Amino acid sequence: MDLCFDTSGINRLYDDPDRDAIVSALLAAGRVLISGLNVTEAAATEETGRRIELLRLERKLIGTLRPLHVPNELLQAVTIAYAERRPAATITIGDRQQGLWWALEEPESLDEEARQEVYAWKRALEDPFTEAHRLARPEFQQLFFSAAQDRPLSASKLIKMFRDQERIAYDAVAPLWKRLIGTELSIESYRDLMVRVPQWSLYLASWAHAMQNRAIRERNYGAGNHPGAIDLLCAIYLCHCDYFVTDDIRQRRALRVLNVLNPRRARVISYQAFRGRLLLSAHAGQHA
Repeated sequence: MDLCFDTSGINRLYDDPDRDAIVSALLAAGRVLISGLNVTEAAATEETGRRIELLRLERKLIGTLRPLHVPNELLQAVTIAYAERRPAATITIGDRQQGLWWALEEPESLDEEARQEVYAWKRALEDPFTEAHRLARPEFQQLFFSAAQDRPLSASKLIKMFRDQERIAYDAVAPLWKRLIGTELSIESYRDLMVRVPQWSLYLASWAHAMQNRAIRERNYGAGNHPGAIDLLCAIYLCHCDYFVTDDIRQRRALRVLNVLNPRRARVISYQAFRGRLLLSAHAGQHA
């Protein structure tokens, strides 16, 4: 069993009074796939003692494995492997991301300057995402003002609309493909890519989810009411795990919608529910 955690779940685990028992049960249950996002978000923790201990906890959970790439780099890795007709991609960090491994190995060496750099990286990921949807909102509102009957009422309906009108998604993927691979993407290759590399469908759907909730819906919109870029891009990890554990209710609801596009169909579950299952299973095993 492969387990992925959102950083909110790792923070809950760290604060759990039964942490040692839960960590032991986790390591006995399967592999914990710590992500590059987990490492960077822990490294951005302001309080020094908590930052060090969170990174130590992640290091213990990951064991001999290396962290998964951050989502955009994981998407690039699986796309290049597909283009080169390799059977599998390397989805964990390499020498170019050695700093992430160093943060896990020597968390005490992570000073305030390095922490600020990590925090700036997080903002660089979130801010353009928020700004893109802020700028798009007036155009969408004008569009649906004159065609109110066409306004999608949920993220699920918008995602379905994009799937039915494949040219919209193709026009989003083709420039990224050319920049990464260096060739034109035919519509036939696009269709094959969507089947063989489901991370693309999840990536596109995460953008559609944000578009619906930040730019299209009439009420209760905006960044403060819905999951952010990092939360939604975690959808890419659903292809690589059996359970995705989060303590963020907005993220959990969003990932459950996006998970429909994941052929592996991970279980997206709250930390509290997963904790209960894990301890119950461990208790049953002791008395079997």
